[in-house]
Amino acid sequence: MTDFEKLSGYAAAFTTPENDLLREMEAKAHEIYIPIMHPPAIALLQQLIQWTKARRILELGTAIGYSAIRMRLAAGAGAKIFSVERDPEMISEARKNICKMGFDPSIQIIEGDATEDLQDVREAAPFDLILVDAAKAQYEHLFLEYSCYLKTGGIMVTDNVFFHGLVCDIEGVKKKQLRRLVEKVDDFNRFLSKRTDFETVFLTVGDGLAISTKKRDSESMEGSAQ
Repeated sequence: MTDFEKLSGYAAAFTTPENDLLREMEAKAHEIYIPIMHPPAIALLQQLIQWTKARRILELGTAIGYSAIRMRLAAGAGAKIFSVERDPEMISEARKNICKMGFDPSIQIIEGDATEDLQDVREAAPFDLILVDAAKAQYEHLFLEYSCYLKTGGIMVTDNVFFHGLVCDIEGVKKKQLRRLVEKVDDFNRFLSKRTDFETVFLTVGDGLAISTKKRDSESMEGSAQ
């Protein structure tokens, strides 16, 4: 059987960031263990933004601003990115990086906990695309909370849905806390697969991506009737 981590590393070797700042951000994230999207996953996300012409985007989990910057590069000058982050240190670092790129006008960091009701998010909706890359244990809650802010035909992208391949071997995870987290991710994937108001495809890109397209009401009703 092909090793998932090795295959992801192989794919990543063919994906390069657009500029020196992004390369520096990748190196820093790797050095101090800040989680950022895997290169193939962010590259696919950029292509998805270009294909769908998404211009109003919400991100849950800013970290150092890496994904927000890459999404802004893909979406173009007319885009508006809103990114939710609660960690003051991450917010400070992200703002520095966004400023270096000159993207201050088009990337807005919303300070707060993504699991709570945030007025700035409500006022900025609806969105063309929402990226969920925050607390994995809260994925189902986040999906339910934010899917109402997505326009019909819009896309919800959830990262890390295969969790290093552990979702395929839950019984083999011996640490109780880690196992509970893996079970949460597996439960979320099953939850997504059963929704009739979204059409979801799971891709073995990076650490696993779930791409969910919001259906029209009539399509959702047809799915429920089947």
